[in-house]
Amino acid sequence: MPLIKTFLTILAGYFLARSGLFPKAASKGASAVTMNVSLPALIFANIVPAFTPQNISALGPLFLLAFSYQGIGLVLGLIIREICYVPRNFWQGIIIITAMSNWGNLPTAVVLSVTQQKPFDPSTDPQLGVSFVAIFIVSYNLLFWVFGGAHSLSWDYLPGVPQGEAAEVRVSWSQKPLGSIVSRYILRQKVAPVEWVVENRELEKRETLKEPAADTSMTSTPVILQYKEPIAAFETLPDLTRRSSRNSQVSQHDNTTSLDAVQHASSSADQAVSPNNTLNAPEPTKHGLLYRVLHPIKAVFHPVTIALLVSLPIALVDPLKALFVDITQDGGPNFHGPDGRPPLAFIIDTASFLGNIAVPLALILLGASFARLQIPRPISRLPIMAMIAVALAKMLILPVIGVFTTQAMVHGGLINQESKAEKFVAMFLSGTPAAVNQLIVSSLYAPDGNVDTLSAFLLVQYVFMFFSSAALTAVALLLS
Repeated sequence: MPLIKTFLTILAGYFLARSGLFPKAASKGASAVTMNVSLPALIFANIVPAFTPQNISALGPLFLLAFSYQGIGLVLGLIIREICYVPRNFWQGIIIITAMSNWGNLPTAVVLSVTQQKPFDPSTDPQLGVSFVAIFIVSYNLLFWVFGGAHSLSWDYLPGVPQGEAAEVRVSWSQKPLGSIVSRYILRQKVAPVEWVVENRELEKRETLKEPAADTSMTSTPVILQYKEPIAAFETLPDLTRRSSRNSQVSQHDNTTSLDAVQHASSSADQAVSPNNTLNAPEPTKHGLLYRVLHPIKAVFHPVTIALLVSLPIALVDPLKALFVDITQDGGPNFHGPDGRPPLAFIIDTASFLGNIAVPLALILLGASFARLQIPRPISRLPIMAMIAVALAKMLILPVIGVFTTQAMVHGGLINQESKAEKFVAMFLSGTPAAVNQLIVSSLYAPDGNVDTLSAFLLVQYVFMFFSSAALTAVALLLS
């Protein structure tokens, strides 16, 4: 039953966007409010009263689980890419979409709703649940922004990587990144180079878009693209670029964007913006080596991360905590103002007030993003098997692994048997779909902002979500 209000709120956002009452500009503004104000406020308001020296030990096991889920997802994505047909300009995208999950508004909404019911303790478990979800959000931000997850999406749009229909050429396993390594260096086989062909209709499409073709004298024959070795894309780490042309001879004029610009474009943990809502990159800038090395560290100072860093010391140091909330243990500090409440209780009240808008607004944004997804036509162009495989990996295989891993950690003493909220979060967050904000980062790299393949993958996963999340919630409740 708690999931029903979650799904109905998502539907409300969908119909608002379809009716034109929630345009893209409104989505961007609401996303900024959600991620920069309401969600950090919600986390602060929950962590300060919820965490104690007795339950702070949950941080280690949950961080371990979060990184494990992402690592297992990455491996599953590599396997799916090698055995299934995937368009050439989505070879890295499928890795990220399988490894990185929506650990923002969606699980926060579900956890906050479910932990208010039996068998949980409504007085403490909702706060603990939100606090535990914050740990997964921090791990997501670290891998996506600091350790290169977002940056790696540019590999699908490097010079020499075909786009559009040219990217849909099907290749053998020996011509895939890992397959080519195995074929050449282990099986000692000669691997034929791939010829990525742009059909005449692709040239006509370029003319319609007023983009010069590589050679207008070749309109009667296919154009052969210069193809780089698949593995070369994984050895090159270019700056964030945005190419202005889809020519077969890729333009050498690339605009470099800063990490700040990409993070601003994807300010929400689940930005709800159409894949065609491309954003202009800032003017090129040049920085020294030290700046380039240290600049990604700024991603650590995400509003959610800051909320966690500020909240934990307050929650664990009793004299600080007593300024915000009542401390019930004997012998603890007891600070009260004229109204009988802690002197800084109004800060917690304000944070709770702001945090209350986070969950419903974020779910409305998620529904609005579904309304703007565009699926390629005809459907036969899509990598159907890969889409289904990714959905099963994230919504079936990973949850099974998550349930058994969590139970093993409980039996091993890493997770307290009595910590129902911790066990529920640990299991439930193993089976969430991909984060929608991958659309934003990918659209910044795509030559024309077109990320319809990614949209189709997301749509299938969120359809699976409506069935799998209910089943996973039931299993997690039974085992909690």
